Amino acid sequence: MRTATPPTRGRRPSAQRTLLGPAVLGPAALAAALVATAAVGVIAGRPVAALSTASQAAIEAKTVVAGKAAVATPAKTPGWRVVATVGPDNEAVTGTVSANSATGAWSVWTGTAFTAVERLDGTRWSRVPLPATLTAYARTAVAFGGDSASDFWLFNSRSPTHVLRFAGARWTLQRIPSWVLQRQPGGGGPSVSAAVFSPDDVWVFGLRADAYAAHYDGRGWAKVRLPAVPDEVSAVSADDIWALNGNAAWNWNGQNWTASQIPNAAGSPPESFDHLTATGPGSAWVWRNVLVPGRPAEVEQLHWNGTAWRRAGAGTPAGLVDSVVPDGSGGLWATGVDVSPGGFNLFYHLAGGRWSEARPPGGVWDQQPESLAWIPGTHSVWGTATGLTSKGSDGVIIKYGP
Repeated sequence: MRTATPPTRGRRPSAQRTLLGPAVLGPAALAAALVATAAVGVIAGRPVAALSTASQAAIEAKTVVAGKAAVATPAKTPGWRVVATVGPDNEAVTGTVSANSATGAWSVWTGTAFTAVERLDGTRWSRVPLPATLTAYARTAVAFGGDSASDFWLFNSRSPTHVLRFAGARWTLQRIPSWVLQRQPGGGGPSVSAAVFSPDDVWVFGLRADAYAAHYDGRGWAKVRLPAVPDEVSAVSADDIWALNGNAAWNWNGQNWTASQIPNAAGSPPESFDHLTATGPGSAWVWRNVLVPGRPAEVEQLHWNGTAWRRAGAGTPAGLVDSVVPDGSGGLWATGVDVSPGGFNLFYHLAGGRWSEARPPGGVWDQQPESLAWIPGTHSVWGTATGLTSKGSDGVIIKYGP
């Protein structure tokens, strides 16, 4: 999945359930702009005090695998395993990853006194040196993505009028209009989903804010109307984008938006819809949460098969669900907290309509959350997690599949 909402702990509040009328597209700009292959990533940023130049310069922790340069070496089995270690011990290092292809991915990491951007170029994960003067922007990332190893965009909450870019071989701050990063009503930082299709085709969708997207065409930014205010956005490619508004799902096929209504539970009880996950042409998932008074929510996974929404799974695999991504084989991977009995973070796999539980790989601390990103066109998944060492904890990049 190339577009995702920021990972969250637990369920979102009930969303608006009004089914909107026919889509209102902007000028032909929307049809003309969504024409390339997408590469998207999202991170739930949180403001952290900026580091001084001296503090950042003092951090020289290197990305290693078993003491060597970070190389994603082939595994003997396709199961979950640690492929790279990021950051120093005991710095509370955490990160989020996005993937645009089998050989291209980006991740952003922060810790108590640590900031880093890592990229996969082919088979090697390596650090992209970040000037100390720009670390505060990376530390407050709200969305990021790149279409290649030489083109990366990071939107942040430090400056609503600048995007941090890595183009070619250097970092720059590029000015953006203040309306690009939409803020939800009621205040707080921006909540957005970013889609990087190419250096001259970038989209930023505000979540639960206004019914427009910000589009960059290589020359400037423009507002493009959307059919509804998106609660979540998910995309596989530039001609396969989904937006969720209450129980209405909208799909962009490269030319126009088509609406489909997600079926309500029998009896029309209070309910909400989340974890929108686009998985391929004519295929998407959404979770329906039925709120039963006095009982835990009843959860079902619904799948769009190209013509209709059908029940394809049931139950909550964890007490609190974090990331949800495709497995590339018609199912889903999820991470979450098993609140009973011990509050452990586990991996869950939906295949054939049934959830199964998987333990984290060796070296991963199962009392800290993980985030996932599907590797498009494969049966593999990248993830970020917290690792345990003899000296404490650090950040780790994990992978499932070949």
